[in-house]
Amino acid sequence: MTITTVNQAEWVCDANDVLKLRLVSAHTSDPYEHPEGEYHQLLPQFTYSLFGPLQQIYGYKNLKIKLYYAAGSLVTYLDVSYDEKISDHLPGAKPTDVIGIIREHIPEGFMTNYDTFLQRVEKDTHTFVPMGEKISEYRLSDDDNIVYEIYKTNFNTPGFKEYHSRLQLFVLLYIDGARYINEDDEKWEIALVFQKKSTGDSNIYNIIGYCTMYAFFFYEKCEGSKPLSEIKEISNELNETSNFLYSTRLRISQFLILPPYQKQDHGSKLYQALYRNFLANPWIKELTVEDPNDAFSDLRDKNDLMYLVENKIVEGLTIPLDKNKVEEVRRKCKLDQRQMHRCIEMLMLKKLNKSDVNAYKAYRIQVKKRLYNHNKDVLCQMSKSERIEKLAETYISIEEDYYRILSL
Repeated sequence: MTITTVNQAEWVCDANDVLKLRLVSAHTSDPYEHPEGEYHQLLPQFTYSLFGPLQQIYGYKNLKIKLYYAAGSLVTYLDVSYDEKISDHLPGAKPTDVIGIIREHIPEGFMTNYDTFLQRVEKDTHTFVPMGEKISEYRLSDDDNIVYEIYKTNFNTPGFKEYHSRLQLFVLLYIDGARYINEDDEKWEIALVFQKKSTGDSNIYNIIGYCTMYAFFFYEKCEGSKPLSEIKEISNELNETSNFLYSTRLRISQFLILPPYQKQDHGSKLYQALYRNFLANPWIKELTVEDPNDAFSDLRDKNDLMYLVENKIVEGLTIPLDKNKVEEVRRKCKLDQRQMHRCIEMLMLKKLNKSDVNAYKAYRIQVKKRLYNHNKDVLCQMSKSERIEKLAETYISIEEDYYRILSL
C-alpha cells in the first residue's frame, strides 16, 4: 500500500487539539457523558516541548489524549485512544510514541482506569492539604465565602518533590519557552495558591497557580549576584568573607495561574503576597524577574506602581532625579534599578503637566538619559544625529507604553 501526500495529511493532527487536560473534583461523573460534572477543562497553549516545534502528532486517526488530574492532589489519569493507527495499514511506518512521550513528563503511579481514578479523587478531595508554610490568604470580594491561601515551600518539604513532579508539566504547556527546574537544587522556593472550600467537617483544596523563585547571593560590594552554590569559590578567590552580608537577590522564574482562574485577580494577589513577604525578610535585598512575558510585566508594573503610590514612596522626588535619593528609595522597595527607574518615570509622567514646556522637556531628557546609559554600547556606534533620532523614537514608544500601563 502506498500512501500519497494527501493521505499522509490525514494521519497528522494538532497536539493542542487532541490533548484534553482536566482538573477533576469529587463527585464528577464521566466528563464525556455528563458535561455538567465538577471539572475544569484546560486547553494547552504550547505542546512543542512534548511533540516538536510543529506541535503535531503523526500516525493516528481520531486520536484522543485524556490527561486528567485530581484538582488538589494532582493524582493523574492517562488514557490514549484512536480509531486507526498508520502502522496497521503500512508496515514499517513509525507513528508518534504518544504514551512514551507523555510518560516522560508525568511520574510513575499514574492511573489508567477511570473508575479507580475517580475513587482516588473522592478520597483525596477530603484528605489532601497543602504543603509548606502558609504566608497569606485572601478573598476575591468581601462577600465571597471561598478563601484562597498561599503557601511557600521548597524541595526539602516532605512530599513536595513528588507533588511538584505532577505539577511541573503545566509550565511547559502554558509558559512559552519554559523549562523544568532542578529539583535537586535546594535554592529553589515555590509559592502555591490554593482555593479552599469548607464543607463542614473538612476543607477542600484545589490548586490554582504557583510561582518558582531562585535565591542568589547578593554581593553588595559590587552590586552583583551569584548563585549560592558559587559562594565558597568566590570567597576563596577573595580570601575573605566579611564582604558578604549573606544577603539574597531573589529571582522570580516561573509565574503561572492556571487557565480556569486567569483574569480573576489571582495573579496580582499572589504577587502582592510574595512582595510583602520579601519586604519583611531582612535577608532579601532585591527582587528580579527572569525573562518576563508581556502579561507578567504588566502585572508587575501595575502592582509595583500601586505599592509606591499607596505608601507614598516616591513623594518628594523631582526632576532631575537625585541619584542618591533614588538609590535610597530603591533599596527600601527592593526593586532592581531598571524597574525602579521605570516606575518613577511612570509616576512622574502621570502628574506631569505637558503644557509646561520646560517641565516636559526636563522629563524627556531624564528618560533619554537613562535610555542612553542603558544602551550606550550600541548608541556610541551611531553618529550624533542618528543617536538623537533613535532616542527620540524610543522615547515616543516608551511614553505611549507608560500611558497604557497607567491605564491598567
